[in-house]
Amino acid sequence: MNVNRMGPQSQAPSTRHLVRQILHVDMDAFFVSVEELEDPSLPIRTAKRLCPQAIFLRGHYERYRDYSERLGKLFHEFTPAVEMVSIDEAYLDLTGCERLHGGAFRAADRLIRAVKEHTGLSCSAGLSTSHVVSKIASDQAKPHGLLYVFGGREAEFLAPLPVRRMPGIGKVTEPELGSLGIFKIGGIRAYGLERLKNHFGKYGEWLHAKALGKDIEAYAYSEEPKSISHETTFDADTDDVEEIERTLFSLAELVAMRLRDHAFFARTVGLKLRFVDFTTLTRDLTLEEPTRLDSVIFEQVLGLFKRAWNGQRKIRLLGVRTSNFESSSFQLGLIEAEKTAKLTRALEAADRLRKRYGFETMRLARGLDPPSAEARKSPPRRRFFGRED
Repeated sequence: MNVNRMGPQSQAPSTRHLVRQILHVDMDAFFVSVEELEDPSLPIRTAKRLCPQAIFLRGHYERYRDYSERLGKLFHEFTPAVEMVSIDEAYLDLTGCERLHGGAFRAADRLIRAVKEHTGLSCSAGLSTSHVVSKIASDQAKPHGLLYVFGGREAEFLAPLPVRRMPGIGKVTEPELGSLGIFKIGGIRAYGLERLKNHFGKYGEWLHAKALGKDIEAYAYSEEPKSISHETTFDADTDDVEEIERTLFSLAELVAMRLRDHAFFARTVGLKLRFVDFTTLTRDLTLEEPTRLDSVIFEQVLGLFKRAWNGQRKIRLLGVRTSNFESSSFQLGLIEAEKTAKLTRALEAADRLRKRYGFETMRLARGLDPPSAEARKSPPRRRFFGRED
C-alpha cells in the first residue's frame, strides 16, 4: 500500500487540539474486483474492442450490495459517523479518535488494511480537514494508497491540479473557467472572490471556498443519488423486438427496486439507446405523477423506445434512467391510491426476497426469457450494470 503525507515529513498529526479529520474511502475498481473475487479465472484488463474473445458478464447487483453492506459494517467499527455516499465510497469522520486508534492517520491506515483482510478488496483513501480535499486526495492515492493532507496545506495541495479534479466542476463549468484563463484549481483562488461572484454569482463563492479546501456548507450525512439507472450491452447486436422489450422491462424492474430502496418517487424517466454503429440516443419524459412502480416506468420507457427506433438498425445497448426524485407521490383518488398501495406493498415484499436471496429469486413474467432448452442450460446473454450519480 502506498502511503503519502502532504506536509513536513518529520511532523506527526497533532493530538493536542481537536482538529477535524475527514476520511474519504473509495474502492478500487469495485464492480470488477467483486466479480473477480467470485471467479478468479476472469480477465480484468480486456475490452471487447481489443479482445473480442473476452468474457463479458452480467452485473450482479445483489452481490455488490452484499459487499457494500460488509464494508459499511467494517467502517462502523472505526467510527459511528459513517456516510455511504454510494455503493463503493464513503466518508468517515475520525475527529477525536486518538484514544481509540492512536490518531486519524493510523486509523486510516488500519482501515485500508482491514478492508483488504476481511473482504479481499482494495481501496484508496484521502484524509484531511474537509470532505472536498479528502475526496480529491483519495483519487490521487489510487490504487490502494493513502494520502494525508495536513491542516493548513489544503490550498497548496489543490493549487496545481486541473480544475476538472474538483468535485462539482464538470463539462459545462470547465470551459467557462478556461475562458477566464483558469485551468488549475490554484487559478480559481488567484482570480479572487469578488470577481468570481460577479461572474458566477453564489456559485463563485462556492468555487472560491472549495479552491481553499473548505467545506462551506454543513455536510449532509443524508446525501442521496440524483439519478438511478441501469443499462445492458447485448453480447450480439439485436433487432428482436421481444428480446428488446424483455430487456427494457428487466431494467425497469432493477431501477424501480432501487427507487423503493431509497423511498423515492421519480418524476422523470429516460431511455438510453445505442445502435450497432455506436450512435447513441437519449430520451427523457416528465411524468404527470411521480412513480416507483416497475410497470409504469416500463410503459413510459417503451413508449420512448418506439418513438426513437424505426427497426432499421440493430441495437447494441439499452438503458433505463430515472431522476427528479420526490419523497411522496401525487395525491391519487381513493380507489386508485388503494390499488397503487397494494401493488407497492407486493413489490416491496419481492424486494426483500431479492435482497436476501438474489434478484433472480423474484421476477415479474414480462421480464423473463421464454422457456427453451437453451435457456434452461445457461443464463440470459445480457450484462446488467447499475450506477448512482
